Amino acid sequence: MKKGTLTYLSFNFVFGFILGIFSKYLDTASIDGSWWSYPLSYLGDLFTRLGIWVLLAVIIAAYSKSIIFSAINTFLFFLGMLVSYYTYSAFLFGFFPLNYFFLWGSIALASPFLAMLVWSAKHHHRLSILLSALPLGLILNLSLGLGLFYVYLKYIEEFIMFLILCVIFYKNPKQIAIVIILSVVVAVLFQLVSPFHF
Repeated sequence: MKKGTLTYLSFNFVFGFILGIFSKYLDTASIDGSWWSYPLSYLGDLFTRLGIWVLLAVIIAAYSKSIIFSAINTFLFFLGMLVSYYTYSAFLFGFFPLNYFFLWGSIALASPFLAMLVWSAKHHHRLSILLSALPLGLILNLSLGLGLFYVYLKYIEEFIMFLILCVIFYKNPKQIAIVIILSVVVAVLFQLVSPFHF
């Protein structure tokens, strides 16, 4: 394997590793009345939700060199995050949340396959409409509160992430309009069938 390729792959692991430490640190940051504790609390809340991790994974997968690299890069990112986050928990706090570890471990194991879908959505015109709607629908579901007779904006940050994904997957006005319509359908279906509600 070429040195440049190894560096390219290592970056994603290190990036995930640093974000794992950072997000665990944010879990432990307390609001003590100082001006800087409020941004830390805000970021702590943001990094405990799924949306930011979906956005980062989509960016890594979509802009990887190839479909194989998208799978490897995304897996290394989540592996780095898991290793640092749960090592931090275990060694500094003597706490190892097994259920959450298995949940995020399952996401990490599934991430290469999901990354290949994202890469295909970004780079293949014929697949872009249907495949783009999947991550967009997930993020839309995370940003909205959906009920039988109501819809409300639950998280503005996740809605901004939805708009960012629209830019990432944009090919032309007709394509993105169809993708947005399909993403609404995906968001509703996700709400109905998902056993997890983040």
